[in-house]
Amino acid sequence: MIINAVKHLPECDDFTFTAIDFERANNSYASVCQVGVCTVRGGEIVDKAEYLVRPRKGIDYFLPQNTAIHGITEKDVDNAPTFAEVWNEIAPHICGYALAAHSFRDDEKTLAAALKANRINYNYEKYGHICTLELAIRTKTHGDDNKYNLEALSKHFGITIVPHHAGADAEACAKLVLAFAHSLSVTSLKELASISQEPDIHFPEFPDRLTCNDIDKLERFIYKTKHKKDLTISDYPKTHLLENTRKILQSYSYASLDAETALSAKALSLWVGKISSAIRNRSRQNNDNGWWYRKMRNKKSQY
Repeated sequence: MIINAVKHLPECDDFTFTAIDFERANNSYASVCQVGVCTVRGGEIVDKAEYLVRPRKGIDYFLPQNTAIHGITEKDVDNAPTFAEVWNEIAPHICGYALAAHSFRDDEKTLAAALKANRINYNYEKYGHICTLELAIRTKTHGDDNKYNLEALSKHFGITIVPHHAGADAEACAKLVLAFAHSLSVTSLKELASISQEPDIHFPEFPDRLTCNDIDKLERFIYKTKHKKDLTISDYPKTHLLENTRKILQSYSYASLDAETALSAKALSLWVGKISSAIRNRSRQNNDNGWWYRKMRNKKSQY
């Protein structure tokens, strides 16, 4: 089984990027109520901004749990610009540059939903991204109590932050990127982004000799891996091959299968073919023995 990451890396090596952060009114990813951007050019913060946003009609309600986090209410955004209006302001800082975010996966969903809802066509994936959360996890860098959240990591690196304010969060994220580069002695944004996008794959633990339950576990792992957005998988056993394997293990106790063989479609296919051939030969031998036994019994009955 071969698993590779589909990486979206920055085109440039120097630390030129824009950190972003969003706050939402409710569970809709398009319900942006605040945007923060922090512009970094050549490793220096050159601009930062924060905007309140009035969500589109139909998704402009505020859930109490969201307000409890960021403190923004419907009244605060009554006279605020729409996302489309704010986009006109922030686009020069975003378009054509790599993006940084803490938990980029979540902010990416918010950005994509907001762009789509406002019929704005922009392919941010083309210019790459870096995720400070994934970077922290990959490098095993964490704050107090093994926490990887933005506040804990900011404290770890001595960065001042007012949490859950989009502008402050975007600035803290930008500073985290630069702090990670310094602590890891990485001089290329592309290299740092590549570290953050390394696949976090946890293979199931298997015994020396697999059982049907292990095949079930393997099938679930393959299904989940196939449906991960930024991973490609090849040389993995398909459903029919796993089903044949399961039948063999259920019916023939002498069939022994190890994890290395099971994880490769080619190796497992050869194993199934070899075991199936041995089963046929054993069955043929049993039939031949039965025929000889019946023949001798019939001869004895003639005397």
